[in-house]
Amino acid sequence: MAYIDDLLARLPDTETAEEIRKELEHLRSTKTFGLVFERHRPEHVQLPGAEIRRGGQVVFRSGQDRTVYDVVTIDGDRAKLDDGSSYHVADLADLVTVVTYGQPLYPGLTSLGSIKNGPDEDLWHAVINAENLHALEALRYSHRGKVDCIYIDPPYNTGARDWRYNNDYVDNNDTHRHSKWLAFIERRLQAAKQLLNPESSVLIVTIDEKEVHRLGLLLEQHFPNTLRQMVTTVITPNGSSRPGEFNRVDEYILFVFIGSARPNPLPYDVLGKKEEQDKEEVRWPSFLRSDSSWKREKRPNLFYPLYLDTWQQKIVGAGEALALDTPRESVRAPQGCELIWPIRPNGQESIWRLGRDTFLNYLGKGYIRLGGNKGGRWSIYYLSKGLVQDIEVGKIVVTGRDVSGAVQVEYASGKMRFPKTVWNLSDYNAGAHGRQMVGKLLPGRSFDYPKSLYAVKDALRVAVGDKPDALILDFFAGSGTTGHAVAKLNAEDGGERRFILVTNNEVGPEQGEPLRKAGFGPGDSEWEAEGIFENITRPRIEAVITGRTSEGKPVTGSYLDGSAMADGLAGNVEFFRLDYLERDRVSLGAAFSKISPLLWLKAGATGPRVDHVSPKGWALPEGSRYGVLFESSEVSNFLEAVQASETVREVFVVTNSQATYERIVADLPAGVEPSMLYRDYLKNFEIRLDLDDELRGGPA
Repeated sequence: MAYIDDLLARLPDTETAEEIRKELEHLRSTKTFGLVFERHRPEHVQLPGAEIRRGGQVVFRSGQDRTVYDVVTIDGDRAKLDDGSSYHVADLADLVTVVTYGQPLYPGLTSLGSIKNGPDEDLWHAVINAENLHALEALRYSHRGKVDCIYIDPPYNTGARDWRYNNDYVDNNDTHRHSKWLAFIERRLQAAKQLLNPESSVLIVTIDEKEVHRLGLLLEQHFPNTLRQMVTTVITPNGSSRPGEFNRVDEYILFVFIGSARPNPLPYDVLGKKEEQDKEEVRWPSFLRSDSSWKREKRPNLFYPLYLDTWQQKIVGAGEALALDTPRESVRAPQGCELIWPIRPNGQESIWRLGRDTFLNYLGKGYIRLGGNKGGRWSIYYLSKGLVQDIEVGKIVVTGRDVSGAVQVEYASGKMRFPKTVWNLSDYNAGAHGRQMVGKLLPGRSFDYPKSLYAVKDALRVAVGDKPDALILDFFAGSGTTGHAVAKLNAEDGGERRFILVTNNEVGPEQGEPLRKAGFGPGDSEWEAEGIFENITRPRIEAVITGRTSEGKPVTGSYLDGSAMADGLAGNVEFFRLDYLERDRVSLGAAFSKISPLLWLKAGATGPRVDHVSPKGWALPEGSRYGVLFESSEVSNFLEAVQASETVREVFVVTNSQATYERIVADLPAGVEPSMLYRDYLKNFEIRLDLDDELRGGPA
């Protein structure tokens, strides 16, 4: 190795020598056991519509020449290109800008429109047209540690040209097929891991036999101290014919349970008939917020004492919410009662899940239940909004009351059972409930191998059935089945789960070849209209929510529970495109309008959004969950507005001075979380990964 280092020192191209040296350092530290594979240089990404600039990089739009060229000069409508060994001249119209791993990127989101089937103040879902690795890096700003579940259905690497690496389809003739796939997946898992809630979250990955063993080892290496299980699911009961091989009927779902997360039961046996199951009591959620991010300071109105009658051993009332500057020790219990506060096992002051008035209402109806006492701490349970709605519509029946007055309930049909490791319900048939369902939502359009809606819904129920306000991310969104499943699960149990879907607008080979012959390429409206985001994902989600097809006709058919698809599903959805900003060409105002959706997403994606720099120096729209201070000289007016707001939970302070920032946030009311934004907004959102970052799991 020392001799190789001496040889590298003689290379005239110091940049190339440094890259080789980095690769050698990696080889020196490579494991000699476990999953070992070549970590290929990451893919480059085409940016159709982006300006071609001197010093940038391009490829030919035709796709026949896959060389990445440096742009040396631009003269009118022609560019001089360098491939590293010779120069070429080409028309700008024949080229498309690309970015490669290691180049600094400045992402922003542009709204493409929205659909609404819920109140304005309700939480919003998001669907993003983006290269998923860059989207994950952008979401790291807004959602680090906040995602409760990631469900992905990545390319299976079957050798049948089902995915691209560096703009080229990978097939059986590629001798590096498996290592390219592993490098491709590993980068995305490393970025996604930073988004998952480390205390309690679930990663779900579907795969077939081509890569299941390599994927299992990869997950073991990156999630070593977790519960990992694999489920076999029957998706084509009649078998999918493969010449010279066994007919394939199944695929695999890999679950990674992080922190305290564990599988939730289903209201039926995944190997049996639903109508034959026994009845069982409903599982009551904890009334105490379990996530450590929910602190007393965040929602002081949810920090109040419950009154426990020590003789009757029942909850009989509740005290008023306690001001932040009032210690709980100063509160006295009514005679004969004990106070129960929302305190986590580690002593941290947390919050209850309901406000005091709603709690008292639920208590009177028997929807609050006292659990056991362990180590001097009482467990309190309640019926969530979704379970209460199920009682009202008859899905859950009240069979009596216990000695404390809490209702005794059970599902009208179907016993709650922990799923087995083989799932074989007719609901999971990908033909009937995947391909045919997409055909109803998108008449005249097709999508290869969509998942069964009900298989995805049950996987999510297992992961976040006990989290009615969970956030679910899918960055291989495909036809949008995950978003559809979240909306349907919410409709069934009254949850308010949110989804974020990410997919690019790639045009498949069947659609792309005739378009190229007709002279169209990436960036042309004719080409982009046939991409997966525009042609499949977006119109499907629109049809799911509105109950209407792209042609405005009611969606035909019903769900398995009998509800009409034409009725739509409750929810609000906004569609975005991830854009790349030019650092030296963007004014502050224009930059802010591009990153404002990320601030809105970070603040919870609900209520009005601040989209522009306000001329008065600050912005806090009525009903908004967040505000932005653009000019520190306006801090007094801004803080006055924050103090008066009943909805604001987060503020963003634009300044380059740490001292100024600390002085401002010191005067914020309790429960409002601050974030610092540089005056050069783009610094906050720069994406710049190199190979060293990748091998370390990404930059801090």
